[in-house]
Order: sequence, then structure tokens, then C-alpha cells
Amino acid sequence: MVRRKGLALIDVIVGSAMLSIGLGVVISMSSRSLIQQADAERQITASWLADELLTMALVVGPDEYEKSYPDSGQFEAPFSKFTYEITFEDQSQYQPVEVMATVYWDVSGTEHSLVLETLIARRHGEDVDRTPAEPVDRDARYWEEIEAREN
Repeated sequence: MVRRKGLALIDVIVGSAMLSIGLGVVISMSSRSLIQQADAERQITASWLADELLTMALVVGPDEYEKSYPDSGQFEAPFSKFTYEITFEDQSQYQPVEVMATVYWDVSGTEHSLVLETLIARRHGEDVDRTPAEPVDRDARYWEEIEAREN
């Protein structure tokens, strides 16, 4: 019977090498996924902020927005890491205004940006009175529905 000395040592060395390679792959994948998750979080936040800018321009109207609000700046806390720029391209008095909201943020010295565009129609004429003809009593409606279900 021939004894193989050192075979167990080689098995341990090969096993350790395979284990270290496997752990290295798992750690690098975890690191990459955390980086991508943080980047996705920033992109979602930037899209929310850009949507807020466009919604405000829609609610106020493009002409009034340009008079009342700055066209660039920094968002208030807790979004102070994000800056914005909003531009209005006007073609004619009776054509929709092309509005472009750009949100910028910085990650490790690299600037990233997100751009959202939309068309907003101008308001012509006087504002429409949108108050209801009769007051809305939501509580009464709610209780009427409950009573109708019980009967």
C-alpha cells in the first residue's frame, strides 16, 4: 500500500482557493447591487422632482409660471442635493408650449441628469368658476351609503 503524503494538504489548499473565489464573487455582486439600488433611488427621486416642476407649470400655466417662479435653482431640504432647470419653448400664442424640466445631481464628482418634456396649452379667456352649484356634504353621502347597505 502506497501512502500519499500531502494529498490532504492539497485538498485543503484547492478548497480554500475555490471558497475565496466564490466569496469574492458574492461580495462583488452584493456591492454592485447596492450601488445600482442607490442609483435607482436617486433617479426615482429626480423623476418625482421633475414631475413636480411640470405639474406646477401645468397648474399655474406657462405664462404665469415664468413670471412667478425661478427657471433654475436648488430644491429645498431634504432634496438639496438636486438642482433643476426648467425651460419653456414658445412657438405661437395658439400653439402648446413645450416645457422641459431637467434635474441634476452629483455622485462622486460625476454629474447625472434626468430630462422630462411635455406640452402645455395656454389658458385663453377668463378663468372658469369651478365652485359647485350646491355645497358638497361628504359626511352625509358617506352615511347615506352605509345606511343603504344596512337596509
